[in-house]
Amino acid sequence: MLTHLYLSPHLDDAVLSCGGMIHRQTRAGERVIVVTVCAGDPPPGPLSEFAQSLHQRWQTPGEAAAVRRAEDLNALAALGAEAVHLAAADCIYRGDPATGRHWYASEAALFGALHPAEAALARTLAGEIAGRVRGAQPARLYAPLGIGNHVDHRLTRRAAELAGGVWAYFEDYPYAAREPGAAAATPGRALAPGVIPLAEADLAAKVRAIAAYTSQISSFWGSLAEMEAAVRGFAGRTGGGAPAERVWRSR
Repeated sequence: MLTHLYLSPHLDDAVLSCGGMIHRQTRAGERVIVVTVCAGDPPPGPLSEFAQSLHQRWQTPGEAAAVRRAEDLNALAALGAEAVHLAAADCIYRGDPATGRHWYASEAALFGALHPAEAALARTLAGEIAGRVRGAQPARLYAPLGIGNHVDHRLTRRAAELAGGVWAYFEDYPYAAREPGAAAATPGRALAPGVIPLAEADLAAKVRAIAAYTSQISSFWGSLAEMEAAVRGFAGRTGGGAPAERVWRSR
């Protein structure tokens, strides 16, 4: 049986970007595993002021990660997919343990340069990803393009490319909706787009799965109805009037 392995930077990105494809694949009897890279608990120690401000609308640090992992399990179960949660923490928690300095302590830093020390983390993640791919053969590996330039999305792409064998890249939603044409301009390999048509059942399942990430809806939308309208609108634009998602592969 063919296994599709999706690398999700956070506990929602694969479903936001590829939920329709995932449902289509599981509906066809194929195995889908979503490996979330930044799914671990925050390390001990104080949070940055920026992270504290985010937690004002979340839970306490440990609870927030646990809540999000539980949401991910529910969302992926609704799509018929399996979940794997790696131990890396979200970028807002990462930093130098010796000094207590956080590397991504502002909104701007989330979309800035990867800290040089993150090269070691990328290599560690690459080893874990390669092991997952070897254990799931025959397998296809999907990685984020990194649209939007979020550091965790770029870290995930870098780790995937170090691991090798990326079969396709997916467009990071909702960043892709905000930056039309960004996928074609993403630096790196020469890639060509492929549109994956979705049945109504696939699109409806994607919307339901996104709704399972209750703690994150307010980060992007004012309501579930607004979320559904946005997701359906982007899918329609992607497919030229019929719902679709898009992946990018080497030419």
